[in-house]
Amino acid sequence: ELFQGRDVRRLLEIGIGFEQLMKPFVPFYIHGASLLMWQEYFPEAEIYSCDIREETLINEGRIHSMQCDQGERGDLLTLAELWGPWDVIIDDGSHQTRHQIDTCLTLLPYLNSPGVYVIEDVQEPHLVFHALAPYAVSKRDSAIDVYTFGKRPDDNLVVIQK
Repeated sequence: ELFQGRDVRRLLEIGIGFEQLMKPFVPFYIHGASLLMWQEYFPEAEIYSCDIREETLINEGRIHSMQCDQGERGDLLTLAELWGPWDVIIDDGSHQTRHQIDTCLTLLPYLNSPGVYVIEDVQEPHLVFHALAPYAVSKRDSAIDVYTFGKRPDDNLVVIQK
């Protein structure tokens, strides 16, 4: 629903994943599956991604990736200066609350309007919401929401829409 009717030309996903991490949760894990899905879902979009692990990087077709430590603001700024801005940013990286907040504060200026910023697997949605709300709604055309699905303690999304 968040992406329906949107003209997405540039998408960033933070966190590519790797088999050892994902197999316990996704028995038939395919490396880079979400990037391939975004490439198919948005056929006109360039798909950008980053991960802390160099061996996870994919650079083929419209998928571009680079190594980036989400916990290092300088890495995020380098990523943004090289490849930003984006129509959609998805944070599926470390899943650490501090990283989620800092990453959003760093990359939110690189989100086009209209645009969507999604933080996945949020363990402490109330902390993330309250830390980001003043920045996310600094313009009247922005909104921040929390979606809770309840399957796991981290089964929450924080979504900012411009």
